Amino acid sequence: MKVRLLSRAHLILCLTAIFLWVGTFQHLSFANTDKSLYERLGGYDAISAVVDVFLTRVWDDPVVGRFFVGMGTDTRDQLRQKNKNLLCFNTGGPCQKINRPLERTHEGLGITDKEFDIVVNHLAATLREFKVPEREHDEVMAKIGNLRSYIVERKT
Repeated sequence: MKVRLLSRAHLILCLTAIFLWVGTFQHLSFANTDKSLYERLGGYDAISAVVDVFLTRVWDDPVVGRFFVGMGTDTRDQLRQKNKNLLCFNTGGPCQKINRPLERTHEGLGITDKEFDIVVNHLAATLREFKVPEREHDEVMAKIGNLRSYIVERKT
């Protein structure tokens, strides 16, 4: 009888240890999976800072900067806010998109794959400058890459 109680006690102790270990392992292995990309990027303030630097790079670029020549401060501020909201929304944040569909917004500009790549490279450089971790960097770049077909104008 004593042996049987000891065995049950050991069994309960072992099962408890296994459950605790599995729970700890799952918590460590999947620590960030329940957070949105928006949260992992640092939220709105972090996205806002990235967009500010990114757009300055784009506007100053000798190739793609031509698309923004003649824009006044107010128009640039509106574009900046639209890009912040778009990135916030597309990474799972609470922002609402306040712009027209991308196809309509870029229609008639004749944006090429090369120009799209220049803009994408400016974003990648900005994310590196802000030391965005590789996982989040790759997720943002994949989301932006998916926009190519809406922005690049194909010759018909």
